[in-house]
Amino acid sequence: MNIPFRKPAAIMLLGIVAASGCTWVDPIAGASAVTLVQPSHVVNCQSIGTTISQVANKIGFVNRSDDKVTEELLTLAKNSAVEMGGDTLVAEGGPSEGTQKFRIYKCQ
Repeated sequence: MNIPFRKPAAIMLLGIVAASGCTWVDPIAGASAVTLVQPSHVVNCQSIGTTISQVANKIGFVNRSDDKVTEELLTLAKNSAVEMGGDTLVAEGGPSEGTQKFRIYKCQ
């Protein structure tokens, strides 16, 4: 039995699989100085606000790496902290379907 090879479908599938591991979020200047801490570490800090980070957790029918999704969510939160004048983040729960909420603080 001969199964026909479908080159376009194979190329598309390869592209989806390759893209599922890519990082698409770049940190802005200052984002590397923003730290993620536990709530007990911000008792003497000024609360600035919240941010909700959202990234694609699937490409088509392929799930992206949990580590990549988490990394991108944190990078977006750090970018938001810099834009809002904050230097510290506290996660409010874990990531869920490509979304995560963070509180932003100014501690230094």
